[in-house]
Amino acid sequence: MSQRIFEGLKVLDFTNNVAGPGSSALLADYGADVIKIERPIFGDDTRSWGSSVIESFSWYTWLNRGKKSVTISLTDPEGLAIIEKMVADADVVLQAFRPGVMRRFALDYESVAKVNPSVVYCSISAYGQTGPKATNAGYDQIAQAYTGLMDMTGQPDGPPTRVSISMLDHSTGINAFGSICAALYHREKTGEGQHIDVSLVGTAFSMIDMFEEVAEATTLGISINRTRVGRFTVSPGAGTYRGKGNQYCEIAANNEKLWRLLCQAMGRPDLITDPRSDSESSRMKNASLLHGIIEDWVASFDDINVAVEKLDKFGVPCAKVNSIGDTVADEHLLARGAITDVPAPTSMQARGVKTIRARGPWHILSKTPLQMRKAPDRGEHNIEVLAQYGLSVDEIGKLQEKWNKSK
Repeated sequence: MSQRIFEGLKVLDFTNNVAGPGSSALLADYGADVIKIERPIFGDDTRSWGSSVIESFSWYTWLNRGKKSVTISLTDPEGLAIIEKMVADADVVLQAFRPGVMRRFALDYESVAKVNPSVVYCSISAYGQTGPKATNAGYDQIAQAYTGLMDMTGQPDGPPTRVSISMLDHSTGINAFGSICAALYHREKTGEGQHIDVSLVGTAFSMIDMFEEVAEATTLGISINRTRVGRFTVSPGAGTYRGKGNQYCEIAANNEKLWRLLCQAMGRPDLITDPRSDSESSRMKNASLLHGIIEDWVASFDDINVAVEKLDKFGVPCAKVNSIGDTVADEHLLARGAITDVPAPTSMQARGVKTIRARGPWHILSKTPLQMRKAPDRGEHNIEVLAQYGLSVDEIGKLQEKWNKSK
């Protein structure tokens, strides 16, 4: 394999949970040497989110693939002295504490930049590093609620609904990764490091793709929130339709050409010229009626896959609403390597579990492909990493023993 893009890049990762670790895991996929600083005894929170079936840290193994784990106590002066040496030669530092926490340890961007001016320092938080709510705590679901995403999700006669996956955590991690790459490119040209401020709330707000329409409606005093029939500004033909046996499919006939193709696929060319559906505005006025017509057609098939195949033949964008079980066995994803086997952590391999089925690379690069590597056990690389900063094996052992006694 050719040299990976970030081979030789040193990343110091102080993050926990999902967003930050997801960002640094991508850097590791591209070849960076990512050193994850974990709390003694407990480590990353996701180590306790494992599966009872295989006793693995399933969240942890995915979010921390390809990294080295070192356990250091930030509250102990001896531990802090080691960290000060580590940040001095790091290319990238990631942290996800509340604003102000790293400053207490003299590990904030301004302090680190004094000894390492070229460092790319990324702070990930709920609300961002500035503003009235900067120091407030927050998680994925809190950002969904705060920015209105939750109010846009769910049935119109039901409560606001949280997107069940950690959507904002993962997308914030990707945003942080992209910002770090941009800052590294800037440093390559100028030699300058800089501070990156990425937040869950900022990510959530950037994803409100109907902002202009919502803002305009609010100015006019019109209430806009959840809708059952497609999107707010897209005519019927774009939405979720129920078939027999509680099967569903998603159809996206959201322009004039696709509406005509949908009508032909359903064997209803009359709807193309019907005054109730012959234009965008008429379809919006008769949204519920047309939704019912499309849903009745979908429900006329015993197997919804037959309806999807017919729509595919006419070029109408559509998909069966798959379960996660369907997805992990999907032939298309398997063919693209989106589902793959990743080496299990060392402790699991000792118990006979050699690999874990996981998501594969979703960035496909022809010259420098990503490599998914195993996640570390807690403190697995204590000796390897800390010895580089002048500590003997005996000194490392004594420090770990001391930190493991103090909770």
